Amino acid sequence: MIQLLDKRPDIKLLNLSVSKAKTFKDCAKKFKFTYIDKLPRKEWDFHVFGKYCHMVLELFHAELIKDSNLNCVNLFSECQDKALETWGVKLTADQKQLAYDVLQNYLNNWLDKYKVGVPEVIAVEKEFFLLIDDKVLLNGFIDRLQRDIDGMYHVADYKTSKDKKWLKNDAFQLLTYALVATLLYPGIDNVRGSYIMLKHNSDVIEKEFSLKEINKVKDVFLKYAEDIENEKLYRANTNILCGYCDHLENSCEEGREFMSKMKKKKTEISSGPKKFGEVDW
Repeated sequence: MIQLLDKRPDIKLLNLSVSKAKTFKDCAKKFKFTYIDKLPRKEWDFHVFGKYCHMVLELFHAELIKDSNLNCVNLFSECQDKALETWGVKLTADQKQLAYDVLQNYLNNWLDKYKVGVPEVIAVEKEFFLLIDDKVLLNGFIDRLQRDIDGMYHVADYKTSKDKKWLKNDAFQLLTYALVATLLYPGIDNVRGSYIMLKHNSDVIEKEFSLKEINKVKDVFLKYAEDIENEKLYRANTNILCGYCDHLENSCEEGREFMSKMKKKKTEISSGPKKFGEVDW
């Protein structure tokens, strides 16, 4: 049984989100450091960049929801200035320029949609709380919830990733948001979901989900909850992503050892003899 709640309930439950579930899947030790021990987290440059872009788009669409007749170009510029008041001191000059280019591409794509009709944006940063089988509280935010011109409800998430390939076959986040949409609008049979790739000219990775696909998400979160509650060892899963872990420098010995070996191996390869036909570019 799944219940969509208006606010966070005042009861003790295992709290899950898409990011928590993915963290546990990727590395149980990182999950422990982050969500159980609640160790301080590092603020990465790419996080600041992403938060700035998200804030601009949230402000932009929130104002258009209030008044769809606003001048989009002027409004967008105002939203950029307002977001810079919060994030400008943390953005480098290069990041500010990249953000300007990325967001202008987004605006141009949005304006192009006016030629055929823009979707009805219903909500931005839509917060949700789902109670699953009275065991798990699932919470999160949907970047953009809209109804497309063909009438289908659509959940969209902005991404500032450099590489698309990691998302093409990863619909878990969108399926979770699609589940929320089916509870907000009972009776719908399909939900459209998309990742909006801001650094790739706002290209869209889009898919339509059936009710059958969407309803399977509940069982996925219940399995994560079971595994988390049964976890005792919280082993580290060392890989190249350790280099981007919040806890590498201060807490994770396994991660530091792995990255040290990787660095040593890279040095040995670069300083070793050249193979026949190899070219220095």
